[in-house]
Amino acid sequence: MAQERNPKRQRFSLGGPSGDTSFEDYLTGNSRHVSSSSEEDFDQENQDPQLNQEEDENEEEKEGEEEDFSNENLPPRPTHRPSTTSGTATSSSSNPVHNINNSIKTTSSTLAKNTSYHILIRLLMPNTSVPITRLLHLPATLLFEQLNQALAMALDWSGTHLWKFTLQTPPSKPLNIHATPDPRREIANIRDLHASHNLGHVDKRKDLDSKKVRLLDVWGAHQRDAVRKLPMFYTYDPYGDPWFHRVTFLGVAEEGLMASDMGVELFKKGQQVWCFGGSGAPVPKDVDLEDEFREEGDRLEWDVEMVNEELRFIEVEQR
Repeated sequence: MAQERNPKRQRFSLGGPSGDTSFEDYLTGNSRHVSSSSEEDFDQENQDPQLNQEEDENEEEKEGEEEDFSNENLPPRPTHRPSTTSGTATSSSSNPVHNINNSIKTTSSTLAKNTSYHILIRLLMPNTSVPITRLLHLPATLLFEQLNQALAMALDWSGTHLWKFTLQTPPSKPLNIHATPDPRREIANIRDLHASHNLGHVDKRKDLDSKKVRLLDVWGAHQRDAVRKLPMFYTYDPYGDPWFHRVTFLGVAEEGLMASDMGVELFKKGQQVWCFGGSGAPVPKDVDLEDEFREEGDRLEWDVEMVNEELRFIEVEQR
């Protein structure tokens, strides 16, 4: 809940008081004439004692009223000093980078060794007549470094370009199906921190090491819902001709689910990373030549068996 903010006090330039008027009197509209020493002596000799007493009483009464008015309008005095520690803890606990790093340090892979996730990857190409998507079955302990390899194999990317996964703040309304990453909403990047493009620069407020972050560190049941529900994008060749993909977490797979249960044939016993559906053939890297070299029918064809044959080479590391 947002805290109520007190209105700011505005400063106004009112000019300065005259040399014989105090700043307080200047603001209240009172002016004071400074008399000479002879005039002061004359006043003291000729002043009426009774009148002087009445003036003193009136002055004391006026000062008392002003003090009461000031006290009535003062804000209530705090009963205790607010704790800055709790504020810092709240801020840290709501920071996705902090939460993911905390999961890396405190959550063992053995807790999720039998857990798998299903994700949908969609290439964001508004002009294509056929959506290019892949459905993947992935162990929760898979590193994002390995997820990058799986996506390159599933979409037939060469894997020679740089890449990154991006987490964004949620939009005020649902994202358009073709919406690309918005740099203004970027709050975290998962990428290879040792790649040449970093040139030694790592932004610890945003950058996470893809060789350390596992899928469970983002989507695990122990993770905060605010982190698990963050929109995620995968960008291939971010510093050249970028290809944007939306990564959607579909949920936890049923425990013990086999590829054969979904009609998928695998080429390696115990294969943990596999594709079980999708649409659209991979696109050529140079999209300007797409219409010239590919027939309409070719855009529909892709082979899930060939994808799974490639995915068998991904070994899931346990730590």
